[in-house]
Amino acid sequence: MDEVIDSWQLRMFSTLSRTGSFTETARHLGLTQSAISHALRKLEQDLGCKLLHRNGRHLGPTPAGQRLLLCADAVLLQMAHARADLANLESNFHGTLRLACPSDATRHLLPPILRAFRERFPHFAVLVQTADGLDPSRLLHDLAADLVLAVEPPDAPSLTSSRLFSDHLVFLVSPCHPWSDRGPLNRDRLAAAHYLIPDRRAAAFRELESHFLRQGVRLHSIAEVNSPDALIELVKLGIGVALAPRWIAAPELARGSLLALPVPSLELSRHWAVFHQKDRLLSLAEETFVALCRSACPDLLALSS
Repeated sequence: MDEVIDSWQLRMFSTLSRTGSFTETARHLGLTQSAISHALRKLEQDLGCKLLHRNGRHLGPTPAGQRLLLCADAVLLQMAHARADLANLESNFHGTLRLACPSDATRHLLPPILRAFRERFPHFAVLVQTADGLDPSRLLHDLAADLVLAVEPPDAPSLTSSRLFSDHLVFLVSPCHPWSDRGPLNRDRLAAAHYLIPDRRAAAFRELESHFLRQGVRLHSIAEVNSPDALIELVKLGIGVALAPRWIAAPELARGSLLALPVPSLELSRHWAVFHQKDRLLSLAEETFVALCRSACPDLLALSS
């Protein structure tokens, strides 16, 4: 006697017990009546007991059959749950992840994170929307992105965020720029400079303007340069002073083709986070992406500092 009962036999027995008919069971399982009858005899022989008896024109379970029916239903239900769980698990490894991220972070922070994500989810498509001045609330409310990697806005009550790291803005200048002498940045020097910034609407730049105005310094010459690569090249040519984090120019700073100077009497800190809609449960892929960001971003910043 085999200790394990075949799952197909359990399914046949459960169906036969409920229909009480070889004809109906055969039709339901797509077999012949003789195949059902043979399977029942084999199961009874294997278990060594009578499982069904004829009650008029229908079959009904014996006491042993009733006990087996309870076990069969429990086993079949567990198998159905296992199939559903595996199907759900498999679906977690296929799909599309839509990201939104500023261009500087897209170029400098995302590549190693996306490489690690691809290793874990090779069948996932990743769509990256790159833009500066991102509004996480609007993007997520309009369902234009699943996750937004950006600087924390002053107020975002409709969002849930996972903070990743903080950075500080400095002045980036060329070695040929007048500021390269590292002399005091007095009012005249600050007012005479040409500033290159990614986004004039950014909170950090507005804070810088307000800070200098309180000291009687008005910034007259300002140009917005949305491309981090173009920003760095313009600074290297000595065309202006960039307000940016050190990490976007880590290679240039290491080679000495750019210099980083602190903003006088002001520490401009920003907090980066991954945002998603409030009260929305993240998928396995999204949770993994957030975890990869949390583990990779501080290391990347340490290498660029």
